[in-house]
Amino acid sequence: MLMNIFWGLGTGGFTMPNNSNVHPEELYATQLAQLQEMGFFDTRENRQAMTATAGNVHAASESLFGILG
Repeated sequence: MLMNIFWGLGTGGFTMPNNSNVHPEELYATQLAQLQEMGFFDTRENRQAMTATAGNVHAASESLFGILG
């Protein structure tokens, strides 16, 4: 249960967004800003990570760390 709560952080809730017509910059604006604040400055990579993780900042940052490392 704790993992479900943890993985829900940064997504705006526990449900997956169903906005396929919304551009990722708009859909994940808050999460993209969080990644920038964490030091991830490559907009394209950040957008791809957000899309791949459905807006999960934690999973996206782990993915981006993997790209950098």
